[in-house]
Amino acid sequence: MSFWCFFPNRSSDSGDYLQSVYFDIKTGDKIKQPIIPYLSSFIGEGDVMAVVSFASYFVPEKYFKGSAVGDIINYNKSTYFINNNFHSFYRELEPKKTPPHNVPFQIMQDMGHYKGIGHYYLHVPNIDKLQDCEVIVFCHGYAGNWLLYPALFAKYTNAIVIAVETPSFSGYFTKKTMNDIMNKILPHAYDQAGISYKKAHLVGLSNGGSAINTSIVNFPNKFKSFTILSASLKNTPRTNKRVHVIYGSNDRSGGIYKNIPKSKYVRHRIEGEDHGLLVAHPDIIFELINKIIE
Repeated sequence: MSFWCFFPNRSSDSGDYLQSVYFDIKTGDKIKQPIIPYLSSFIGEGDVMAVVSFASYFVPEKYFKGSAVGDIINYNKSTYFINNNFHSFYRELEPKKTPPHNVPFQIMQDMGHYKGIGHYYLHVPNIDKLQDCEVIVFCHGYAGNWLLYPALFAKYTNAIVIAVETPSFSGYFTKKTMNDIMNKILPHAYDQAGISYKKAHLVGLSNGGSAINTSIVNFPNKFKSFTILSASLKNTPRTNKRVHVIYGSNDRSGGIYKNIPKSKYVRHRIEGEDHGLLVAHPDIIFELINKIIE
């Protein structure tokens, strides 16, 4: 009785603001949430992030100074807790039915479980002509495919958002991973959204920048645009499309390798910001992203 009364109603129906889609990779059939992510939804991702944000106040800065983790800790310490974007956005999601978070599922996949199951988050805007919408494929960074990121893209853009993931929580998108995404994940997501195939915009955050660096060499004509957030452009694109690189001036992981011709990229360097740029200043980032995709 306690279970039925108090277990959160975090599901993912086709009409939800954010859909959490699990499917059989071989057959393409949608399947129910595996038991691990289902049970893990007892504690929401927003609850976890609130605890992490609060705990950051007590972590000595010297232990992570100069690292991406240190940047996140610094943001948490310098931001009033109630307004901290790492967990405040989840309050907007709760009335819209928040699906279960998926990081435990990715950890289980990393350990060799659920290998035959694919997963992605999907946001379909509530507009009439969906086929005319731009499509954004978002690639997460280290620590997995958070609900927070597709929620931000859903809030600040009018695009169909497909948040894909690595078969671990590392955020390193290899050639094989990108090939599986293009040939298995995206066709399923387009069908779920109810649109026919069209080129998408590829966006990679932090370690997810590896999706861009991999694709501009191996799949240069498969996407409409390429955008790296808080990471480095390491490879010279084999395409006429210029890669957009957005990063904070204080972010050691952001930038462009010296051997890449200037004709191959557009640099957006945000002064005074670090690795927490996307979450700390979504208004700045999505003003740029909307210009890129439109």
